[in-house]
Amino acid sequence: MVNNVDSQPSAQQVARAGGFVLPCDAEKAFSLFSPEGEREWVKGWNPKPIFPSTIEFRRDTVFQAQDAGGEAIWIILAAQWESHTAEYVRIAAHSHSAHIVVKIEPLSTEQSRVDVNYTVTAFGQTAANLLAEFSEEAYVKKMLDWQQRIVERLESATSLEKATP
Repeated sequence: MVNNVDSQPSAQQVARAGGFVLPCDAEKAFSLFSPEGEREWVKGWNPKPIFPSTIEFRRDTVFQAQDAGGEAIWIILAAQWESHTAEYVRIAAHSHSAHIVVKIEPLSTEQSRVDVNYTVTAFGQTAANLLAEFSEEAYVKKMLDWQQRIVERLESATSLEKATP
């Protein structure tokens, strides 16, 4: 028996694009946008594998994660090291879906540009709040926050490397 999902007449979709520059090469930057790499800079990020039994940064990996927006299932659609491109779908069954594309462009051996595109479809009782979190202004702030947290992480890692004899 198949359960029919009721249509969500109040569902709305918004697309946002933004980016920032990081003081590291593209390989390092790209690794920070893998499910395991995000542990380094996203507070409380603790993905749990669904398939395969460990989280791998490759196509068709499925994992579960909890954040301020609630519990969600994530699916990696692409993880291309050669082009430094990752593509995810995030599904929170009672509130939204998101399609996320991260593209890293090498600028030099010590600098890279990160571009992050989100398409969010919000529905249900929290749709208005979720869409407010993805306003143009909020998205710019989100990108600045990500940049700041990653730069702080990179700087602390560099400090540790220099302090280790």
